[in-house]
Amino acid sequence: MSNPNPPAPAPRPSRRLVWLGCLALALYAWFLAHHGTVVAGGADSSGYFNSAKLFTEGRLATPLRVPPEFLDGGNFEPLHFLPLGFMPAADRSILNPTYPTGLPLHLAPAAELLGWEYGAHVVFIGAALGAVWLTYLSARSLGLTPVLAGAGAIMLGAFPVFLFTAVQPLSDTLATAWALAAIYSGLRAAEGRNGWAVTSGAALAFAVLVRPSNLLLAPALLVLIGWDWRRWFRFGLGGVPGAAWQAFYNQHLYGHALRSGYGNISESFGIHFAGPTTLHFAKWLAMLLPSVVLVLPLATLTQRGFRRRELLGLALAFGAIAGCYAFYEVSHEVWWCLRFILPGVPALVLAALLGVEALARGPGQRWPVTFRPIAAGALALWAVGASWYWSPRLSIYLMRHYEQAYADGVIAAKQQLPTNAAVLCEAFSGALYFSTEFTVMRWDQINTDAFKRYSAAAARTGRPVCAVLFDSEQEDAFRRCAGEWTRIGTVRNVGLWQLALRP
Repeated sequence: MSNPNPPAPAPRPSRRLVWLGCLALALYAWFLAHHGTVVAGGADSSGYFNSAKLFTEGRLATPLRVPPEFLDGGNFEPLHFLPLGFMPAADRSILNPTYPTGLPLHLAPAAELLGWEYGAHVVFIGAALGAVWLTYLSARSLGLTPVLAGAGAIMLGAFPVFLFTAVQPLSDTLATAWALAAIYSGLRAAEGRNGWAVTSGAALAFAVLVRPSNLLLAPALLVLIGWDWRRWFRFGLGGVPGAAWQAFYNQHLYGHALRSGYGNISESFGIHFAGPTTLHFAKWLAMLLPSVVLVLPLATLTQRGFRRRELLGLALAFGAIAGCYAFYEVSHEVWWCLRFILPGVPALVLAALLGVEALARGPGQRWPVTFRPIAAGALALWAVGASWYWSPRLSIYLMRHYEQAYADGVIAAKQQLPTNAAVLCEAFSGALYFSTEFTVMRWDQINTDAFKRYSAAAARTGRPVCAVLFDSEQEDAFRRCAGEWTRIGTVRNVGLWQLALRP
């Protein structure tokens, strides 16, 4: 038996508390919709949307858009016409998506049913609400009271990193939701409900399709499911369809079942990154979450009954994800790099709640009625207060404004540029590829000689050469791609330009 002295079942929430929770989720959904955006903009967002668009068209890859006069008898460089979020295939005329398929597989059917805007909103808001709700359910499965479980849900929902990923098209929120689904199902499987072991394996498969590093959660889930080989077999069985799809997709696009669109990223990891990154994670977790969350799990060690399998599983879940990205070269650069470890943060929160419960059964026994509600209220208020303070200062609520520049720039390009134009861009390349039929030309990949060759070919055939550039890109772009450029439009901090071509 994993726990010979299990805690008494936690009380069921009152009807009033249930209605209050439903109202809170509804308000949270409105809040995310108000501040969120679903624009196909930079590399991540346009990459996911372009991949999803291919799925809606029944394709896995897409032809490279290159005007025939630029081909130069096949002597051209595909990188010059590569939108962000794609990589050249072995066949130089084909582009393969870079990003994993998990998020696009959610976006494609939602877009087919509701359109790209409303469908994407449903996916991202649904993922955020699902993660918050699954945090509550997981806490309840650990035997915690409704108020403590509610505090855990609030801590995750108010976490500024969670908000940052929930209000824009990133995969982190969805990866966290599926990781939580796997944890919750594993906890239910440990109760002897064997069907939940299959569900846990399937949820992990979805989590891995969204974020491949979520595979690191597997050992933690095996611990949470319990020491029973039958459950482990069912767990593995649940993950088979997802693994088969991943292997087929990788083999078809990248030439090997274990190869991904990211290529070889082993050089991006190093042991010398561990120290700075660990301090970076600890610093920002302590500022953006209630800082006691980092030490509360240790309180479980004061109570003999809490040194059990569930705590080990949660420790493995957080430790595996955070430990992996501690060695990643970019994890320590900015605060929002904590999004890499977001799928492991709920495990840390749940372990902290177990610490509160351990204190409630220790020194908190002096106040048997009030200790848990007061502790839960303090954690919830602390989390909301930290979010209230930090989120505006970290410009989280400006994401919609920032991303809108892509939408407005694309609209202006469709209205003001010739339909057969070759468009010089970099940041806009993925967005233009998703929303238009323009040929995109990457100024950051093209050298001066190549651009002269392309502009000369365009002059011979009468093809317009234009540019869609953020103000911050213009100096570098026009230095590499020199010519007589004329600004023909401006929207926000985006300039639309046309090159004067001389036959």
